[in-house]
Amino acid sequence: MKNSDQNLSSWNFKKLFMGNLIVGLTVYFFIDHEFKTPWDEQIFFYLNGSLQEGRTLWNNYWAFTNSKIFDSLSGLFLASLCLWYILLNRETSFQERLARVFLLVISVVITMIIISRGFELYYHQSPSQVLSPFININDLVSWIEVKTGTRKSFPSDHAAISFISVIFMWRYFGTSYGILVSCFALINASPRLVGGGHWFGDVAIGGVFLALMVTIWMIYTPMLTLMRKVVYWFFVKEPLASLSKNWN
Repeated sequence: MKNSDQNLSSWNFKKLFMGNLIVGLTVYFFIDHEFKTPWDEQIFFYLNGSLQEGRTLWNNYWAFTNSKIFDSLSGLFLASLCLWYILLNRETSFQERLARVFLLVISVVITMIIISRGFELYYHQSPSQVLSPFININDLVSWIEVKTGTRKSFPSDHAAISFISVIFMWRYFGTSYGILVSCFALINASPRLVGGGHWFGDVAIGGVFLALMVTIWMIYTPMLTLMRKVVYWFFVKEPLASLSKNWN
């Protein structure tokens, strides 16, 4: 995705078609394989097998990053990045920055709706529930209890949200934000692979391609233009007009 497309205000049917074609072919190819890659089992046994007695720091790190506490901190981190960009990044107007963040938020909301509704009846058990041997992180760490499996592991919501943030921040927020959120995405998407909550395919296919599907419809359509109109309409009158000038 090129920076020259940032101000796209109309439909880009070529890139929209190509993006959807890639997603569609990926789904078609992997649907008969339960959205798993040929390396899913090997990756699970390698990562989950790294949890062993005596590796206190290692075990505690993965226990923490698999917890609800870490999920909350991850959400707070992304929200803080967006707030920092809105208030302190002066390369574009305040309304423009706000429109871009709103587009990111809408994309995340749409993704969560797709996962909760579109895959509501799709049962896809975690590797921890179907493979053996499985090392339960709760047997190694006593100070916190984490969820290690589910009957609906596809797609990975952590990965999808992380990769959506990566695409949007690289494209609209700038290089420094892109690098930072890329590092965050790796940290946020990997714990369930170690803990047994997700297959590699849940992340690589479900997370990446769901993120791609949503973002191409946000980027290669007039959605950003629509967000700009909504934001400018709200900030055209006082006191919001004066407030926006203070942050330009």
